[in-house]
Amino acid sequence: MRRCRARLVFGLWVATAVGVSAWSAAWAAQISVPLTIPYLTLNEALKAQLYNGPGHRADLWQESGCRYLYAENPRFSRDGALLRLESDADLNVGTQLGAQCLDAVTWRGIAQAVAAPYVTPDWKVKFRIQELNLYNSQHQKTLLAGRGFDLIKGYFIPYLEQFSFDLKTPLTQITQLIAAGAPDQYRADLDHALAALSTLPPTVATERGLRVTLRIALPSGLRAPAVAARSEALTQADIDTWEKALDQWDAFVVFAVKQLGASAADKEFRDDLLDLLLDSRHRLVQVLSRPQPAGGPDPVRLLFIYTWSRFDAIVQKAAARGLLGNQTLQFLSFISAGDALIAFDQAAPALGMRITAADLRALAHIMAPRLRADPLAFSFAEDPELQKMFNIRPPVTTPDALRIEPDDAPDKVPSADGGRSSAIGLSGDFVALLGRWLAPPALGAMQVVTIDGEIRAVAGRLRRKVPQPSNLPQYSADVGQLLDLSTSREIDDDYLAAQYGRTTRRLVRSVAWQESCWRQFVRKAGRITYLKSSTHDIGLMQINEYVWRGFYSIPRLKWDIAYNAGAGAQILLRRLHDCARFAAGHGVAASADDLARSAYSAYNGGPAACNRWSNAAEPKQSALIDVSFWLKYQALEAGQPLDILQCAAQWEHLPGH
Repeated sequence: MRRCRARLVFGLWVATAVGVSAWSAAWAAQISVPLTIPYLTLNEALKAQLYNGPGHRADLWQESGCRYLYAENPRFSRDGALLRLESDADLNVGTQLGAQCLDAVTWRGIAQAVAAPYVTPDWKVKFRIQELNLYNSQHQKTLLAGRGFDLIKGYFIPYLEQFSFDLKTPLTQITQLIAAGAPDQYRADLDHALAALSTLPPTVATERGLRVTLRIALPSGLRAPAVAARSEALTQADIDTWEKALDQWDAFVVFAVKQLGASAADKEFRDDLLDLLLDSRHRLVQVLSRPQPAGGPDPVRLLFIYTWSRFDAIVQKAAARGLLGNQTLQFLSFISAGDALIAFDQAAPALGMRITAADLRALAHIMAPRLRADPLAFSFAEDPELQKMFNIRPPVTTPDALRIEPDDAPDKVPSADGGRSSAIGLSGDFVALLGRWLAPPALGAMQVVTIDGEIRAVAGRLRRKVPQPSNLPQYSADVGQLLDLSTSREIDDDYLAAQYGRTTRRLVRSVAWQESCWRQFVRKAGRITYLKSSTHDIGLMQINEYVWRGFYSIPRLKWDIAYNAGAGAQILLRRLHDCARFAAGHGVAASADDLARSAYSAYNGGPAACNRWSNAAEPKQSALIDVSFWLKYQALEAGQPLDILQCAAQWEHLPGH
C-alpha cells in the first residue's frame, strides 16, 4: 500500500482554453490557468488510496462472513458542476449460524454519490457528499429501507470523504518546468510569483474532468524583449545550436514512444505511437530546413505544442482501455506536466517561454522515475527496440555494398555509430559476414529466399552504377527489376491484400521515378556518391535519414541500392495499407488510383498526409509534388518509358529536392 501511494503522482490535464484577466500588451497583474484532473486520473488515485482490498475492493464494513459491505470498480463522471462517483456495491446483513447466514438482507447494485469538490489550504482536492442514490445493475433506482440504507450511508459517505488528491507534488513539478523555460532575466520574478500560487474558486466538474483554476499574480509592466532581426548569414554556431535543440527534441519523442510502447503490445496502440513519431519527424525535417539564430524563435516550442496533443489523445485512449497497467498514473502525470507548460505559455505569451533541455529531461523523469540514461541522447544508429516494437523487417543486404572504392566520394554525413562526420570504414569481408548474420531468416518460404537471391544478383550489377548513355538500356532494366522484386518481397510478407498487386508495382516504380529518377548514385567532382536531397533524403527511394533514423541502417540506405529499394518499398506499401484502412474506416470507397495517390502523399508527408493530394487548401509546393507524382504514375500506366537522363537533368530544380 505504501508503495502504491509513493507512485501516486499527478494526473492533471491542462485545459486548452486559458483565462487571462486584466490583460494588455504588457504583462497582466494576474493570470488564471485552469487545470483539469481527468476522471481517469481520479479513478486510479481513488483505487490506489481506498480500493486496496482483495481484487481492488474497498472493504467498508465487515463484522463476520454474514455482515459486510464492500464496493469495487469506482468511476467518476460529471453531474452538472458537481462530481458523480458510482461504485458497484455488495451488502449482506444476517446472523451467522454455523456455515449459514439466517434472515440475511442482501443487496447488490450501484451506489452513486454526488459530491461538491473543493481545494483545501494545504493543496488537497477533497469532496463533500451532497446526495446518495442506489441503483440496481440495470441502473434503475432501487429502494433499500431501514437498516440496509443506513449502513450504506453511514459507511460509504464517510469513507469517500476520506479521499484526497494531493496537488503539492504535481504543482512542484509544474512550477519547476515553467521556471526552467523562462528567460533568465525573469527567473527571480517568476519564482516569486509561483511561490505565491493560489486557487480561484469554484472547483467544478467538466466534461473532461475536475477543473481547478490556478491564480498567478505576475509583476506588471514586464515585457519579453523583441528578437532583433538579423540580415547577415547564420554562423555555424547558430546552425549547430538549432540542430542540437531539434536533435534533443526528437530523442525525447523517441524515448517517450518507446516507454509507452513497451507498456502494451496492443497493435492499435503501437500503430498510433508510430504515426505520432513519424509525423513529428516530418515536421522536424521542415523546421530543420529553416535554421534561426540562437536568440530567435524556439525551434522546439511549436513542435511540442503539436505533438503533445497527439500524446495526450493516445495516452488517454490507452488508459481508458486499461492498457497501461500500473504505469497509468505515471504516464498521465507525464502528459499533464507537458500540458502545464503549454497552458502557461498561452496565458503569458509576453514571457517568451522556451521548451528547454531541462524541461524535456524533467518530463522524462516523471515518465520514468528510475531512468539513468540520458533521454535526450541522439544517434543515427539502428535501434533494435524500435525495430522490434514496430515490426520493421530488415531489407535485403548486398555483400560488399559498404566496401570503399577508390573513386567513392568521402562520406561526411551521419554514420551508423551515431556520429555526424565520418567516412565509411568497414571492410567488405566484415560487412558481408555481418550481412549474413543479420539477413532475414528463410521462414520456411522458398519464394522469399529466391526473391532475396534475385535481389542481391540485380543489386550486384547496379553497385556504384551511375546511369549514362552507354549503359542506359541495361541500367533501366536492372532498376525496374530491382523495384519489382522489392515490391514482391513486401507483398509476400502480407502487408497488402492480393488485389493491390498490380497497383503496388506501378506505385513503387512511380515513386522511385518521382523521388530520384531511378538513381541511387551520382557522380560529383569526378567521384561517385549517393544521391542526397537538400532535406537529407537518400538514394533511390529518397528515404529521409532523420525521419527513419533508428529504423534502418543509414550507411546501407546510402550505399546499398538493394537495401534502399527494400526499405522504400516497405515504407510505401505500409502507407498504402494504412491509407486503405483509413478510407475503409471512414466509409470511403477509394479506387486503386486514389489509394496510390494517398500512399504517395503519406510517403512524402507522413502518415497524417493520406488526403493531402485531394485537399485544395494544401500549400502550393505540396500540391505540385503530388501532381508531379500523379503525372508519372499515369505515364507508367500508359506504358510510357522513363527518360532517366532527362529526368536527372531537371531533378534539382523540382519541388522537394
